[in-house]
Amino acid sequence: MIIIHSTLLQNSNELKKYIELIFNVYNPVYLSAFILVVLILLLYISYRYIYNPLLRKHRKEKENLELQTAKLLVLFSELDPNPIMRINTSGEIVGLNRAAKEKFNNIKINVDKLDVILKKMDFDIKQSILDNQSFVITQKLNGNFYEINFHGISFLEMAQLYFLDVSVKKEYGEQMNLYQKLLSNSSAHLHKVLEEERSKFSRLLHDSVGQNLLLIKMNILNQKKINREVLNESEFEKALELLESTIIEVKEISRNIRPLNIEELGLNTVLKSMCMNVSKEYGIETNVQIPETNIILNNDLEVCIYMVVQEALNNIMRHSKAKKVIVNLDIKDETTTLIISDDGIGFKPTQLLNEKYISDGLGILNMQEQVERLNGSFHIDSSNNHGTIIIADFLLDNKRNGTKSNYKSTGS
Repeated sequence: MIIIHSTLLQNSNELKKYIELIFNVYNPVYLSAFILVVLILLLYISYRYIYNPLLRKHRKEKENLELQTAKLLVLFSELDPNPIMRINTSGEIVGLNRAAKEKFNNIKINVDKLDVILKKMDFDIKQSILDNQSFVITQKLNGNFYEINFHGISFLEMAQLYFLDVSVKKEYGEQMNLYQKLLSNSSAHLHKVLEEERSKFSRLLHDSVGQNLLLIKMNILNQKKINREVLNESEFEKALELLESTIIEVKEISRNIRPLNIEELGLNTVLKSMCMNVSKEYGIETNVQIPETNIILNNDLEVCIYMVVQEALNNIMRHSKAKKVIVNLDIKDETTTLIISDDGIGFKPTQLLNEKYISDGLGILNMQEQVERLNGSFHIDSSNNHGTIIIADFLLDNKRNGTKSNYKSTGS
């Protein structure tokens, strides 16, 4: 009985301790809850009385800045002599400067949309504004050509279009193209006349002067047989050597004036022979890739290919320091493509606005004009220490100059 009473008394004391702990202000649970409440209260006060006012102030400053920017845009636009237009994200015209009002006097602000002026629009106005895109559109408006600079301004949700009249520039460009075409035609006619004269002169040297020199040589040899006792042997040999060298020089001049051997031997043989001579004289490895079948091309085209290859090889020998050259002539039913490549030191081609190549000499320009005279395209791909590739591409024209050009490649 005493033991039971002692146990109950002990449990009663422990319960009393627990009750005192629960209602004690220093309880850790109460302290944690109090600190949490204080922190929440501080955050609320900071958000409402510090952060929110600063945020509102920032928004107001941003709105003022955007308003000032818009005012500046309007002010500068009004002073600009070129038409300027402003549109919103739906394409509605919301502003015009003085020049635009005079130019597009039938436009109603806040009513008409951009498609009243621009009939062709291949872009999304809203997305272009939101993405701050800038681009140029060229269109003809009221008889004039304009470059329209579109500039999206996302924070204003608008775009500004700047109209620049380029009619004079376009007319000047068209006139330049016309003059270049006339000059090209004149150059082609002059080249044709020169080629005809060169051909006549070459044939004169080859067929007339050359033949006459051979007849003189034969007569001299005959005279030697008849008057052997009278002739001075050494003087006769000198005269004969001089005559022989003259005949060789005349033939060489005749070949240089116009490559008659193309007509005699064919383009295939002539190009391979030319490349073989380069290999022998300069030690440059040449790889000629030409269809093995008989090539029947337009006479002008054959001469053009010959002259381009000749000029390219001359440049390679003089400047490139190349060890290997590849000449490829690809002939198909509708196109003929000449590709000349080397592994030399290369150079940086300079191309003018009219797409004409220039260099220290006239060789490249001559090649280009020869190709373009036959309506071909000419291109150079080269850079320092990476070799050079020359590409001349011709379209098949069976009716050009009334000369047949029906040719096939090896694989056809």
